[in-house]
Amino acid sequence: MTTMKEIAQKAGVSRATVSRVINGHSSVSAEKRKIVMEWVRKLDYQPNKIAQSLVQSQSHLIGVIVPNISNPFFSEIIDTVEYEANRQGYSIVVCNTRGNIQKEKNHINTLKSRQVDGILIVPIIDINTPHIDSFQQGDIPVVAITRKVHKFDSVLVSHKEGGAQVARHFIDMGHRDIGFIGLTKDEKFKGLKGELNKNGIEFDSYNLIEGGYEGRISSEKVYTQVKDYLDKGKLKATAFFAYNDLAALGAIHAFQDYGLKIPDDIIVAGFDDIFLASQVRPNLTSVAQPTQEMGRVAIEILLNRISEENTKDKLEIELEPSLIVRESTRGINFK
Repeated sequence: MTTMKEIAQKAGVSRATVSRVINGHSSVSAEKRKIVMEWVRKLDYQPNKIAQSLVQSQSHLIGVIVPNISNPFFSEIIDTVEYEANRQGYSIVVCNTRGNIQKEKNHINTLKSRQVDGILIVPIIDINTPHIDSFQQGDIPVVAITRKVHKFDSVLVSHKEGGAQVARHFIDMGHRDIGFIGLTKDEKFKGLKGELNKNGIEFDSYNLIEGGYEGRISSEKVYTQVKDYLDKGKLKATAFFAYNDLAALGAIHAFQDYGLKIPDDIIVAGFDDIFLASQVRPNLTSVAQPTQEMGRVAIEILLNRISEENTKDKLEIELEPSLIVRESTRGINFK
């Protein structure tokens, strides 16, 4: 590995001059700066990040914790976060909890031990648990994405409004028996149910396929649960809203294997609008979350906290969802 001493010897300057050039000090003449940078490029010099961290008391690392890295929704957020972080001289460390609380605890401890400058987290659950609550004021800055955590800045989309949008769409299509695939504590379900009630429709618990799907293979889990639901002869609803797109795709496969046509016999909508939603057939109606905007805003807030430029009260940025209507809820032969 090339050292600053070698750069100095080749450029005919002192090591201190090389250091000043690399760290952007203005006290070096343009001529010497040009010579030093030429040798930096020729010898492919890479700064020693560990040494810089010791001097600056910063690691220039940001931890990113997500519950399911195989879900394209989270991959899209990570892509934006990495791009924006790199532009500001930071690298990211990605941790995948697979929907497991203990893994989330372990990742938080690991990131602390690696002395990351800040953490972006998609918490597994939306309540405060001891390991989340362990971040004390003045500790590592943390920004929560997609969920509210009372101690931290949060960037999220209104899941409740997304659920309401799906309900309005289903009602406009003439449906009254409407089902949900997911957890009743989910804000999406609350939005769906609330909008149904506003329109004089009571949600029938018979139309609920409930389960926890935070883990890695949510599509397969939902496929199995929907098949079990159908095998028991429970099907009553003519429209289903799934808690995310992977769950919606699993449900569609189960309905199709059972001999039902989408959207002629039953319609299905998802949440997140991952890229697969527009690629599958029938392509999927879904509530879109602005992943790029979420990632950009989250990293901007975190970097401000790290640099202590923003000392105001905790921020809660709520972005608006939008329903993207596609084939899975079109062309319905409603009976």
